[in-house]
Amino acid sequence: MHKARLIFALFLAVPICVAAQTNASDDVFTISVTAPTSAKDVQVRYFLNGDPTVQQSSSIANPDEQRITVKTGTQAKPAKSFRAIVFAPGCQFATIQADDLAAGNRQADFQCQKLSTLPLSGKADISRFAGRDMQVEALYVCGWAGQFFGMPGLAISPFSVGKGKVESDGSFALELPDFSGDPLWKNLSHNATLMLSLVDASTGEHLAQLSAPGALSRRGSLKVAASYPAQIEFAVRQ
Repeated sequence: MHKARLIFALFLAVPICVAAQTNASDDVFTISVTAPTSAKDVQVRYFLNGDPTVQQSSSIANPDEQRITVKTGTQAKPAKSFRAIVFAPGCQFATIQADDLAAGNRQADFQCQKLSTLPLSGKADISRFAGRDMQVEALYVCGWAGQFFGMPGLAISPFSVGKGKVESDGSFALELPDFSGDPLWKNLSHNATLMLSLVDASTGEHLAQLSAPGALSRRGSLKVAASYPAQIEFAVRQ
């Protein structure tokens, strides 16, 4: 039983996608996004707790109506509760918790609360990728997701934080949100790392990951911190 629920959670932990509007009769939870943030820029990871035989669900962003619609049941098997972690680049994290969908409101709002930014400068040996137009992408690995969802050990897809150009000498610069200034940091969101990947700018192909030096590393990824050294030397690994 526990294994089935875990598979279900992993299936649901995916980014939102743009698609057609659902029927009004669908069993859904709606997240309304406040302008100027666009719904298509909002990333959602969610978990439905209920009958583990419910294996399919989807989330839909309708940019025209500024809302994200999450199906909370299929084949006449509604979920009992809904929890979500919501993020848009440059914003604080938001969490949504509806423990009784049968009795509670099936709507929530997301309004971006801006975080201050901090610079990250790095350099890596990219000689093996000579001649390619390269970018570095920063992904926020949300280690606290399992705690929030009530499923210890649960892994979800990371949140995309931003991209920056990689120069021919392997140097790059990013402006990152100061996640240590997020109100969730002290009690919850501090359990996180930043995974940096080298990406082919023309194809979007992820080519390799960057390993942070020991003092700044946590499980090979970059620690989330309030500041970073002037330039960090990263190692390239497949």
